[in-house]
Amino acid sequence: MEFRTFMVEDEIRLAEMIRDTWGYNRLSANPEVALLMGKIYLYSCLCSQNFNQVAVHQNLPVGIIMGRTERGPKAQTALYQQKLMKYYKEMTQYSEGKFILDMFSGFEKLDTEMLAQTDKSYDGELVFFATDAAVRGHHVGTALYEKFLVECHKYQCESVYVYTDATCNFGFYEHQGFVRVNQRMHQVHDHQFEFYVYEKDITE
Repeated sequence: MEFRTFMVEDEIRLAEMIRDTWGYNRLSANPEVALLMGKIYLYSCLCSQNFNQVAVHQNLPVGIIMGRTERGPKAQTALYQQKLMKYYKEMTQYSEGKFILDMFSGFEKLDTEMLAQTDKSYDGELVFFATDAAVRGHHVGTALYEKFLVECHKYQCESVYVYTDATCNFGFYEHQGFVRVNQRMHQVHDHQFEFYVYEKDITE
């Protein structure tokens, strides 16, 4: 298993992983739209991070973790922002594009509200974390998470938070000592979502 930073060549494989993990095929019957949703989510996360590591097996990305530390280096995100704008524009060409983009915007607003409700401040965030179903149980996720912790300690983070939801393996966070500090149900037409905020003190 190799670990390295994100490369644009990883885009399709990681977008597929995101699509499958979050079940975007259930939100759109159009496979092009479902994959585009994965690309938009990928680049929105890349625009928010200043640390990332990709797990690669047999030349294919099989996992990724992204984080943000307040005292870490400023990320160079211009390319990611360009990509995000490109895919936003592409999404508007589809009949359900406005619905999808409004849904993403609503998720971002909800995340902000949920974090504010905790009335706490954090100096680190686990921005995004996913592994391919084929490698789950082979400690790839644990290895990626440990790399994130090393980065947090490097920049003296004391506490971190993560947004997640019921479609994800939030039990992993609980196993790693994260505590749920907020949760919210969110309805989008006939789709119901359950979102969580978890936190962890990493000074120990």
